Amino acid sequence: MHEKAGYYRYRGARKPDPSAVQAEKVRKLLRDGWQRISFNSSSMRALSVRLNQQIAQALCDGMKVASLAEASELSRWVVRTIGLSSEDLLPSGLPPEQHLAVIGQLKSELAALEKTKAALEGRRLKLLAAARRLGVLDDYELAALSGLQRETIRKMTWGLQPESGVIPA
Repeated sequence: MHEKAGYYRYRGARKPDPSAVQAEKVRKLLRDGWQRISFNSSSMRALSVRLNQQIAQALCDGMKVASLAEASELSRWVVRTIGLSSEDLLPSGLPPEQHLAVIGQLKSELAALEKTKAALEGRRLKLLAAARRLGVLDDYELAALSGLQRETIRKMTWGLQPESGVIPA
């Protein structure tokens, strides 16, 4: 025996510091959230482009601005602007019902993505508020991990209280 008599020394792993564990959890959640929000935003841009192309094609095929504005839930001015920006289209010969069906589908997909993005941004806001309140990361690291500016984070989280005092999952 190499130990002195009467002394016991535990040689196992140390328990991790709770604040370090929380900080790492916040880092991971913010990185993942930023990636998901970015992917969602790029998907929304692509769908918006497809919607604009479909509206422009429908105008080229002779559909009325008013009916397209109603179907796409856009103003007539926006529909006209979309049509004027796409001068190089040729008539496709698709019936108006098919254009309206595609426009409706694209609008519902955009609405679903907007809802998802709002939920992701809400989770990010709660996470930022909890992290700031608990002081597990400083504002500069929160800004780097979330893709937001430090002052924006401070304004967004001003007065928000974390629900249970712990980092939301």
